[in-house]
Amino acid sequence: MEPGHAEVEQVWPRDGHVRVIGHIAGGGTSPATSTGTLILTDRDRPAVTLNCPATLTGTRFEASFDIDLITSTSPLAGSRSRRIWDLHLTVPGCPQPLRVGRHLDDIPNKKKVMTFPTQTRNTPAGAVSVKPYYTVQANLSLICRRAAK
Repeated sequence: MEPGHAEVEQVWPRDGHVRVIGHIAGGGTSPATSTGTLILTDRDRPAVTLNCPATLTGTRFEASFDIDLITSTSPLAGSRSRRIWDLHLTVPGCPQPLRVGRHLDDIPNKKKVMTFPTQTRNTPAGAVSVKPYYTVQANLSLICRRAAK
């Protein structure tokens, strides 16, 4: 059976890092430990992707990245005041990256109900904030924008 998505159980935005923990919905992995890739894709520029390693153990996954990865790649020049990054997970043996989201609970309207703290970094262009959030489809994304002054 081919897995449908990477189901989020925990998101930890803290100390300049974002850590995502969950499991592969639908199985399709082996009990051995292997490595996958958490892919962050710029929603407005899909050719722009950032990769970080993900540990896979059976159907479980865990990935962590420093927010500098995003702030250094998200120039907010001119009128562009934000960038959205969508998260996908590659799994060995699965032909397509899996969308990272939280679908298997009974929490409606996650975008408004489940919120995460914002983290800020100073960049040459000014302060930039990074915040995980759930989309209206309950997928996990990140918003990177100029920090409020």
